[in-house]
Amino acid sequence: MKRLTIALIALVFTMGLPIFALAMSQDDHSGHGQAMVAMNHGTMQHGDMAQNKEMSQDMHKGHNMADMDGGFIEVGKDTREGVVATVKVKAYDEKAMASMAKMGMNVTHHVMVSFTDEKSGAAIADGKAAVKVKGQDAKPVMLMQMSAGFGGDVTLAGPGMYTFEIGTKLADGNKRQFEVGFHNQ
Repeated sequence: MKRLTIALIALVFTMGLPIFALAMSQDDHSGHGQAMVAMNHGTMQHGDMAQNKEMSQDMHKGHNMADMDGGFIEVGKDTREGVVATVKVKAYDEKAMASMAKMGMNVTHHVMVSFTDEKSGAAIADGKAAVKVKGQDAKPVMLMQMSAGFGGDVTLAGPGMYTFEIGTKLADGNKRQFEVGFHNQ
């Protein structure tokens, strides 16, 4: 059973790598929607780039969030054992959620977490991280390493207060658990 679980995780991770690599080819994450469009319609052609960019921009509008930092808003920080976790969230609009639903992805928000050394302010980009929405039955979502942070998609049931629990094992080998609250409007 354990071998099967590991094999399935490895398979899902391996199949998703090209899509996430394409999506994260730009630091501002504007390619994320392009990867979703490419995944939905097959391989992108050079002539389709303008159309896909427009679709990508439409996919990332939503829920009255200020268009700061690529549509992400910072929802909080938490410090544990000399490491500061900064959590940013972006809501997907209905069009983006519908597109992802066609691919079997039932998600509503993208969560980005960056880690920095509390004393020096240096980015910590090596290690593993996962996020869980406290109080939901869903399993934790492994966050993909993206530039100097980690990101992944979660599903929130609707408006209300949520707590993101972020479990990590960063480059120093220490396990840390961070918590940040988020008011979904």
